[in-house]
Amino acid sequence: MKKFAVTTLVGVVGGIACVALAIVEGGNLGLFVNIPSLLIIVGGTAFALIMSFSGKDLKNLGAVMKQAFTQDNYDVLADIETIADLSDTARREGLLAIDEYIENCEDPFLKKGLTLLVDGASREDLEATMMSDIYHAQRRHRTGASMVNMIATLAPSLGLVGTYVGLIPMLVNMRDPDKLGPLMAIELVSSFYGGFLAYVIFAPMAKKLKNKTAQEKTRHEMLLEGILAIQDGKNTRRIREELLAYLAYKEAAKVPRSKQNKMEEEYSGGKIVEYQKSRANRRRA
Repeated sequence: MKKFAVTTLVGVVGGIACVALAIVEGGNLGLFVNIPSLLIIVGGTAFALIMSFSGKDLKNLGAVMKQAFTQDNYDVLADIETIADLSDTARREGLLAIDEYIENCEDPFLKKGLTLLVDGASREDLEATMMSDIYHAQRRHRTGASMVNMIATLAPSLGLVGTYVGLIPMLVNMRDPDKLGPLMAIELVSSFYGGFLAYVIFAPMAKKLKNKTAQEKTRHEMLLEGILAIQDGKNTRRIREELLAYLAYKEAAKVPRSKQNKMEEEYSGGKIVEYQKSRANRRRA
């Protein structure tokens, strides 16, 4: 489930506002509007992107940038408890008992992994299939982030090109003061546009997308490890403790020990066997 990323909006709006206020306080806002500089930075960046990526990738650029303004509402602690509960169900009632959860599962990755598990896929096939999904998802995300990162890289470089465009004619016309001002404006405003677009907007956006991709990869790897542990028939408490390694220490400390202790007691002393026998008796009755 995704929600709007307020931090991205605050960062973009705040950065633009600070620069705009500095310009207004420093002089005339109109001095920073320069058509040749816009053509160099915006036009040059756009056509460099067109040259570097396929049309299919470029069509997704808007959707990729939109992802920076959304936030995946992951609750890793809840994911761990879900895996633990499914493990508990599988050990008590068998893998087929997970079917009910699969029908209502809204997470495509988890649903696919559990479906393969219930369908009796071997450990090697299950792991290979899910790792392939992780790899291809990461590849798609990297392509999108690389487009945004390319904009952040090109903008300052093209700002330098704009500097040359203004500097070379300026040096040629050093004896004509009337021409020095406009040429120097192209030189400086181009550098300003490049730095502003790169360091205020697109570089932070690319970093945000990379962080989101890393978080998704970590979560999927954790879910896969949990599914494989269920297939191996590991103890529920052991599964929970292994998955807690994916969390920071403070987050792991939030897991209530009372629930872990309850699971430990439940599987000790043959209580699980007694439970299964009583359940079988109730079914026969």
